[in-house]
Amino acid sequence: MSNKNFEDSIKVSKEQIDSLILYQRKIDEIKRTKFYNFYKQNPITTSIRFKFDPIPLMDIDHSELNDENDEFLRSFVAVIRLFTLDTDRFSLRYLGENFFKEEDGPLYILFPDEAKQFNELRKVLNDHLNSKPQIKINRVFGENSYSFESNWEMFQSFAYGGLIHSNWDKIKKYYAFNLRPKEGKNAIIYPLYRGYIIGILLNITRFIDLILERVISVIIRKTIDSNIELAERLIKEKDLKEAWKRLENARYILDHIEDNKGRLVVYKKLADLSRLMNNQERAKTYKKCIQRYKEPLNFTPNTPYLLKKALRQ
Repeated sequence: MSNKNFEDSIKVSKEQIDSLILYQRKIDEIKRTKFYNFYKQNPITTSIRFKFDPIPLMDIDHSELNDENDEFLRSFVAVIRLFTLDTDRFSLRYLGENFFKEEDGPLYILFPDEAKQFNELRKVLNDHLNSKPQIKINRVFGENSYSFESNWEMFQSFAYGGLIHSNWDKIKKYYAFNLRPKEGKNAIIYPLYRGYIIGILLNITRFIDLILERVISVIIRKTIDSNIELAERLIKEKDLKEAWKRLENARYILDHIEDNKGRLVVYKKLADLSRLMNNQERAKTYKKCIQRYKEPLNFTPNTPYLLKKALRQ
């Protein structure tokens, strides 16, 4: 699918749609982590409760305060931090600066209601991250005393001081709060610190998920629907080549977001259109795709045989 195809039909560029698809796929990765699913499945188990206005109460389970669960946190933070970077093409800052900027952002012009939602949600999240922590904790490490000026600094120190990377500017503060957690005053400070960090992570998750639900998914769906509707009109006007391009646009998106039900519908339309265009080979290819997606391979003792059979076809 070329950039020109998208720009001709609905004025959403391939770069923009690819960024939105990547955003959705990264949220899907987060939702597969054990950390995310623990809180999804255990919303009321709690030992520490923090309130981030205007963000609801967060439930922090006692088991998540133990170091032995760092592996769950590490895989979760490795993905969620990408939403906070400047350069990743699906990060909140990248989307805000390049696509949703008020008045002249390309997606702000095309989808003003969704863009306003994006900017409002991003602002609330940024205000929360830039605000002072609701708990004041100090920790002496070596000859220095360490504390945090903002929730953002706590997140950065935790993620980049040692959990994911070992940034030299952040590593001493990370050590101050994470080494010897059961010794002396740290036996009291550490659970508060770790619980508060988890609360920050859950709040970031909540907001990027809201942005997916209210903005990203809506724009993706509108883009798919627009291409399909335009293709149907073009078929009536006998402009079959252009209709095929629009259906291919829809197929591209549906394939990449793994919407099996939607892509089956579009593949059927593509197969029918290819027959109208007297392109039987292409119709046959689409028909094979329909069969493949209708009958996903189930892994059984016979799977190796079935795979060999499929490869021979």
